[in-house]
Amino acid sequence: MPPKIDNSREEAADREVGFTAISSSLKRAVVLVFLLTLLSVPLIQIGIESSAREWPRCFDIVRALPNAAKAFAESSSMASRISAANESLKKDFKNYEKTLEEESFLMRNALPAVQYLTLRFFGLGNEKVYPGREGWLFYRPDVDYVAGPGFLDPAELRPRPKSANPLPALVRFRDDLAARGIRLVLLPVPIKPVIDPEYLSYPIPHVPLQNPSFGNFLTQLQKNGIEFVDASQAMLDSKQSSGRPQFLKTDSHWTPSAMECVARQIAQKIPVTGTSKKWTRGEPREIRNHGDLVAMLRLSDPVALYPLEEATISPVVGPDGTAWTPDPSAEIMLLGDSFTNIYSLNDLGWGTGSGLAEHLSLALQKPLDRIAINAGGATTTRQTLARSPERLEGKKIVIYEFAMRDLAVGDWKVLPLPEAKPVAVKPSPSRTGLVGTIKDITRAPKPGTVPYKDLIVCIHLTDIEGGSPAEALVFLHGMKNNIPTSASELNPGDKIHLQSVPWSTVEEKYGAINRKELSGPAAELEDIFWSEEIPEAER
Repeated sequence: MPPKIDNSREEAADREVGFTAISSSLKRAVVLVFLLTLLSVPLIQIGIESSAREWPRCFDIVRALPNAAKAFAESSSMASRISAANESLKKDFKNYEKTLEEESFLMRNALPAVQYLTLRFFGLGNEKVYPGREGWLFYRPDVDYVAGPGFLDPAELRPRPKSANPLPALVRFRDDLAARGIRLVLLPVPIKPVIDPEYLSYPIPHVPLQNPSFGNFLTQLQKNGIEFVDASQAMLDSKQSSGRPQFLKTDSHWTPSAMECVARQIAQKIPVTGTSKKWTRGEPREIRNHGDLVAMLRLSDPVALYPLEEATISPVVGPDGTAWTPDPSAEIMLLGDSFTNIYSLNDLGWGTGSGLAEHLSLALQKPLDRIAINAGGATTTRQTLARSPERLEGKKIVIYEFAMRDLAVGDWKVLPLPEAKPVAVKPSPSRTGLVGTIKDITRAPKPGTVPYKDLIVCIHLTDIEGGSPAEALVFLHGMKNNIPTSASELNPGDKIHLQSVPWSTVEEKYGAINRKELSGPAAELEDIFWSEEIPEAER
């Protein structure tokens, strides 16, 4: 039988609730506290910006309307006009939300302390970093690559852009190089959870952990005649024989010894002629630093939880003791990302002269040319080469290095390699002033969401005063030392005046820094400049 309901108790409760008395003053106080809670953060933010004589960022949303109107007017049919205006509004709303979040005083002042406390007492990371055992840290996209679905799974590729599939881009790249008589060798570099997952999840693996599609990927490369080096097993064998991990504890990159092991493995696929010894190991150097994953946690006191990590690098030097340098006339070119740069680029904090290109030269005793851009493995290195196809002059082998995670999350646009052209007459480096209107601009990511502290953004500048060029690309700092620059305040439609030099004059200095470039026809513009200073929009 169903339980007997005590109607008298329900009736009594209904009477009590129904006759709860709340005074008018208490109602007003509760509503007032609720509204103050909602409004306090934006009001304080407006006050801070106004006291600094800055335009309150919350009013920037009004710019979305003229931008949408301009996009509407530039299209032909009514359907395309509505679509263009809608896309413009969506883009501006997204940038507006992102800017408000990044510029919030609450985010800047409270987040580091909160992150420190939650990590110390609850073992919680953030949206990009997973804390492991024994002080190890893991980059979330790396973990997602191993634990996620197959990157070639048709069900995964179907809703994504065509550029999500790496195979068409790699086949086209192979074909364009082969037409020039150049051999392509791929090097998908294993990432931390592939080789050292036991610091995040037991047990110690006896085979590399891989994305479900990686085996199929290698099979497809073989079917298409694309050479590759799978370094996973060699790194795991080195780990088991030496008893040492192959990755830095607090960084997303490999150890110097793991990198040198892979350099020797690559060298075995390349024919060596001659016996002259041009490069040797210099004196080993101890480097102490916090890894990029510690920086991504944005802790108020990182040293208290993560002591500085040590690594021993071996610089590569010539007979006279001079440091190794890339040779543009070399027969071998290395395309790479931060796994190539980690012990070569001073900005990454792990020393110089000791990276993958240097140790590959040491193993081969051959010179190398190098194009290596942090986070640029999937697209930016190929895009850079496509802009300067003359760099392939005299090349016989191109080694293409990229992190395995890019197979799942990279933008694999098909980028045809144009024929090398005579060097065009570029604007003179003495031309320092450009005045024009921003048609589009890329945005730096939120600090702490990427394993790089510096980033270069790109502006598509149109209606340039003074004649040729009528439009151009301008690179400038978007983030420095994990702090967004004022480039985040620039928007499409802004008129700016900037001091600039041709990008080619500073590419050696800034070319390896992570760049966020534009896509579409704008990416093919040949006039590219660099601005050291961040311009202000003319109000």
